[in-house]
Amino acid sequence: MVAIGIDLGTTFCCVMSRTKNGQLEIIRAADGNDLTPSAVYFGTGGEVVVGSPAVERGLEEPDNLITEIKRHMGQDFPIDSQGVIYTPEAISGLILKRLAADAATYFTVPTSQIKAVITVPAYFGVAEKEATYAAAKIAGLEVLELLAEPVAAAYSYGTLETLSGSSLVFDLGGGTFDVAVVGMDGGEPRIWAVDGEVRLGGVDWNNRLAEIVWQGLEAAGADPDLRYDESAAAAVAAATETTKRRLSGTTSPVLVRVELDGQKYQTSVTPKEFEEASNDLVKLCLEATTRVLGTASDKGAQDVERILLVGGSTQLPAIRRALASEYGLPVLIHDPNKAVARGAAILADQLEPSGENRAGLAKPRQRVKPVLPRGLGVKVYSSQEPWDPQPYVAPILSANTPLPVVDHEYTVATIVDNQSAARIEICEQAGAVVSRELAHNRVVLDAEMGSLPPMPAGSPLRLLVSVGLDGRVSLKAVAGESRTPVELSAFMLGVVDDSELAQQRSAIDGLELRRF
Repeated sequence: MVAIGIDLGTTFCCVMSRTKNGQLEIIRAADGNDLTPSAVYFGTGGEVVVGSPAVERGLEEPDNLITEIKRHMGQDFPIDSQGVIYTPEAISGLILKRLAADAATYFTVPTSQIKAVITVPAYFGVAEKEATYAAAKIAGLEVLELLAEPVAAAYSYGTLETLSGSSLVFDLGGGTFDVAVVGMDGGEPRIWAVDGEVRLGGVDWNNRLAEIVWQGLEAAGADPDLRYDESAAAAVAAATETTKRRLSGTTSPVLVRVELDGQKYQTSVTPKEFEEASNDLVKLCLEATTRVLGTASDKGAQDVERILLVGGSTQLPAIRRALASEYGLPVLIHDPNKAVARGAAILADQLEPSGENRAGLAKPRQRVKPVLPRGLGVKVYSSQEPWDPQPYVAPILSANTPLPVVDHEYTVATIVDNQSAARIEICEQAGAVVSRELAHNRVVLDAEMGSLPPMPAGSPLRLLVSVGLDGRVSLKAVAGESRTPVELSAFMLGVVDDSELAQQRSAIDGLELRRF
């Protein structure tokens, strides 16, 4: 068996592993690049291409290109490609299948011999994590563990035991944003608190920059209707990505040249224009950072003494300046595009040691304990005075509860004599603020207790909620004072069920996954 670490990003993926010489190294894509774009192109006759070749083909046929699928994980988001419906899990599954195949080629083993630690944003909810697991199943890839990205960064940056105080991990990727305080607690490394935004990342900065570029191109004579032409939009998007990188390393205007509808146009963008257009995005990052610092302090974390940057979008100069100015702390950055994959590879090496290619390596360091990113509750109806006909969410576990949690007990009750069944809806906090209102929460697990024993109204039904290190939630239940185990059927909202998973796996197994 070979264990790899996968940073499954919104815009780019990265794979690392202990290699045959015992070093942590990048497992390059088939085209030789360190990073694989999270892009899937569907060709004719069942052909599918993943990565850089997909992006290149998508410039000519944007209708057949799918990107940023990570932002739709855990959602009902069907994708119609040439008459076949794919789920976000299936598209992510194709990306994972490509990454696993590249690793198998490097190690000269069958893909069935590949196991992986896959990273997910710390602020991913229950449904998003379950969807990521489903994607791996569809790809035929065995998951050793889902690893929160800030935890991966903590592994990557070095042993926490040797650092004074706590560290703030600031992880701004292509499509998601996590911020976490990590440090020591009674001699053990742990995350004290997490915060973030699931839909905030480099693509949002790209969108702001693209608007500046479009305005400049239109001022230069381009037809405004070209904004709605997919080929033109793809050309501007590609030019925008290049321009963003160039702006990060200069104080001078950057020239942008684009060919639209057979004609060449040019405009320029200054760093100041770009920063002014994206100031509100930086403020969102700072708001989450301030919240997490306060939460960690309330929970007893040592003072934060440094900021560790992770994710390609932290290379934006405005981000680094804002952090240094706001918090007055050293801001450290080291290979941000690969830090998360490196941490995943370190954990993969711990979880699946192999004497064949890891002989003589040091013993694994202590595990970093994660936390529950969002509070969990249960939808209930009040039976007490003053009676309220509207249901509300009663809290079960608060955000930033240390993981794992095993069989945390919460008691509800029957409402009629000899009730034979009960519906249980487990909810997850949807925003930054804790609320009892259903509108501020998201139902993630819908379950039904069946075959309840005969009991009078008001008899206890005890829910036993468990959350693993990877944030996956499971539920058991017992009834009455005798604590009789009851039958429980449950499904996760926003995630494919077993039959859909089998259907999606069959669909992608029938595709020809091209290397180039």
